Amino acid sequence: MNELSGKDGNWIDSFLGAIMASEYDPEATMNSRLYIERFDQATWFLMHAIGLTPRTVKAAGLRIAVVRQSFQYVRELRGGELVRIRSGFIAVGKKHLRFLHRMFDVENGTLVATSDVTAVQASLETGKTVPLTAEQIERATSFTITDATID
Repeated sequence: MNELSGKDGNWIDSFLGAIMASEYDPEATMNSRLYIERFDQATWFLMHAIGLTPRTVKAAGLRIAVVRQSFQYVRELRGGELVRIRSGFIAVGKKHLRFLHRMFDVENGTLVATSDVTAVQASLETGKTVPLTAEQIERATSFTITDATID
């Protein structure tokens, strides 16, 4: 089992962090671009769980391309709050991965935001999608979430 594995189902703890003073607006709420940055960081930890890292992807002459992404903002984060993102795969195909990130306020467990993402591997040279390896498919399938309901 991966060191990032969570306790409930196949959700992975993919990010822990704090909202720093330099990251919020004059109203002391986190700027929307920072939610996206946090989800992007969580994506790499999720990819790590199936054997993909920025280094290995680049060495293979590939990139991870997000082809669809949607966000749901449930409540705003304020400066100084601690956040946790849990992630899991919703669907695994021959050439695509669909996954869900859920961001929580660490102190009270409240859901803050979600990101539903579909991504592919693509060749840096041609830009065309590249099939996932059997090992990547198997590992991603092992982290398929069985309950994608929002708490």
